[in-house]
Amino acid sequence: MEDRKFLASWASFALAAVPGALGSVYATARLAPSLTAIALAEWALLGVLMTVFGSISQLGMKPGYMQAVTDLGPAHRFGALRAGVVLQAMTGALAGLTLALALVVANRYGHWQSVALLPWLPLQCALGNVAMMFHTDLRILGQARVVATLSVVSLPLTIVCLEFVLGLGMDPLAASIATGCVGSAFFVAVRAWRSGILWQPGFDRAFLSRAVSMGLAVMAGLLAKYVADLAVSATFRWGVEAHAAGLYGFAVRTGEPLMALFIGAFQMAWGAHVYGWIAAASDGHVVADYSRRSWWLLPIGIPLGLLIAVVVRALTESPPELLGLLPFVLMILSRTLAFGLASSMGFGQTIERNYQRGMRILLLECATSATLVPGAAILGGAIAAVVVATILPWISVFLLRRHSQRVLLKL
Repeated sequence: MEDRKFLASWASFALAAVPGALGSVYATARLAPSLTAIALAEWALLGVLMTVFGSISQLGMKPGYMQAVTDLGPAHRFGALRAGVVLQAMTGALAGLTLALALVVANRYGHWQSVALLPWLPLQCALGNVAMMFHTDLRILGQARVVATLSVVSLPLTIVCLEFVLGLGMDPLAASIATGCVGSAFFVAVRAWRSGILWQPGFDRAFLSRAVSMGLAVMAGLLAKYVADLAVSATFRWGVEAHAAGLYGFAVRTGEPLMALFIGAFQMAWGAHVYGWIAAASDGHVVADYSRRSWWLLPIGIPLGLLIAVVVRALTESPPELLGLLPFVLMILSRTLAFGLASSMGFGQTIERNYQRGMRILLLECATSATLVPGAAILGGAIAAVVVATILPWISVFLLRRHSQRVLLKL
């Protein structure tokens, strides 16, 4: 019975991600032919930069809010939800502004070319943070079908908006960011109306301190992971020749649908059920069993990821040469699957409600990525950097699994 519930949640989150994945494929096929190799690399790097700055600005709110709803009950969550939304809007806008100013400085010194998109970053980061709160609310309530419905409705909206702004002559990357703002604004507006947050009273300031205190270690760990990704993206933007940078940028775009449809949906379903599995068995055997089963992500995800990459390339006018692109696609595929498995292998932290060990493991990955990947690029070129970046995330996966096994022995 529990298996069917988890698979149903996974399928629901995957279905919810389909419109976003299709939108990503459409944007890649539509915009990539008009971008230079450097612009493609900056598109990929911008995604990581926004993730890093967004992670900092979210202050680890997601696990804290899910724990609060679990403890308080759905009927008493509105004060926490409202407080989280307000805080996330403020911190997101500040993060976007800071990122835009940093890229202005980089442009002044000749290290960044895509400047037309910069004015959109504060709005995009603010809306993204608020959307994260509403998405987390739906996730802990098990309402993945609502996310799917909103995603289906937003897909034609974002495509129409993209074509409209491109028709006005907007820069392709700026058009991509502006369209993302429209999609996020639509989701936020609908959820603000339908969630009840506009009508229910309360503003739980105490929740903010509890959530931030609980989530800081989670935020630090995720931030370390994202900074590791940033080190990889920065290496392929500034540490290799332009052709390899373009191949990397295109490979990142081919990996986004797999992340949304398969790995992201798995992580959402895992987060929605892991607290219940832990509560159902004090010895942890239920969550440990599901963690072991998650190794099936590999034999399913590898061919699926390659298939998606082939389809995206086939839909793109004048795509990169296949053999040259393949090593970069395999690297992105490896890093994506490792990211998914790190969630299920680190269940010991959830049992302990202590994320310090995971933070230290991911800090190790961050340090090795920031040194070994650029070093490999300098000494051996782009392919050497690809090999190192492919392997490093799996060290974290196995260290997290070993920690979880030790936690089980203590129960």
